[in-house]
Amino acid sequence: MIDKTEIIVALIAVFGVIFGAVVPYLFQRNKELKLKIAEQKRAAYTIFLNDFTETAVAIMHNEDVSGKDSDRNRMLARDQLLLYASDEVVKAYDAWIRYADIEKHDIDRESELVDFIFLAIRRDILGKTKVKTEQITNLNPFNRG
Repeated sequence: MIDKTEIIVALIAVFGVIFGAVVPYLFQRNKELKLKIAEQKRAAYTIFLNDFTETAVAIMHNEDVSGKDSDRNRMLARDQLLLYASDEVVKAYDAWIRYADIEKHDIDRESELVDFIFLAIRRDILGKTKVKTEQITNLNPFNRG
């Protein structure tokens, strides 16, 4: 006859082996997934910022920013934001576009809204930042060519 104590000891041993092997594996998989998502975010932000810069340079030089290729690049960059950007970045982008769509808007305010996008991207990638919008504004192509 099997003693209850033997059953309890056996169950504890089984659970110990399961938790000893499975829990570290799950933590490692979670860490790998977070790293993969972080890489995808960086790639998405890089694509967006490259397109943003190309468009800004074209506008500064009075070049045409319309056309199939330009539209496709802009849309693909936004697709990446849709997939990987944080809620804060999406909201900052939305605020900028809504304001920019107003027919008579203040360019200084629009530039400030772009600063908020850059700041939100930094927060998303770094987790936090001590940089303020007034410090990031010189990196904004609207303010500096």
